[in-house]
Amino acid sequence: MTSSNSETRRNPVEILVDSTHYISLLRKGLDPRYKLAGWAASGRLHGCGVIRAEVLRGCRHPDVKADLCAFFDLLPESVLDPNFWREVSELAWRLDRKGTVLPLTDLVIATIATRLNAAVISTDPHFHAVPGLQVLAEVPRLG
Repeated sequence: MTSSNSETRRNPVEILVDSTHYISLLRKGLDPRYKLAGWAASGRLHGCGVIRAEVLRGCRHPDVKADLCAFFDLLPESVLDPNFWREVSELAWRLDRKGTVLPLTDLVIATIATRLNAAVISTDPHFHAVPGLQVLAEVPRLG
């Protein structure tokens, strides 16, 4: 199942997996490292400090936390420089003027995905409010 804010659906070249997806896999007893291994090996799965923090804070077992921490360490991450924070602020301001107030964490993730031209893998409905952001409920097949 896919969903996109744009008219045309496209197979993403890059993906950013939101914490909702990692947590969903963990709750099902699945190891996200194995589910995302192909994307990670391709270099097309990106990390984000916000997602890392959201996932790791919820880990109940130290071994699972350590394994996921090591996995996140392998993923490329964007540099959050002053220009990045200007983009986050501008997105927040534009959405707020339309009456759509999103959590800062979601604005950060959406801005990173936009910079990377990556799809966000998430079941969080907030991402659908971001113009032009491709949002998918599931990780697509690597192709």
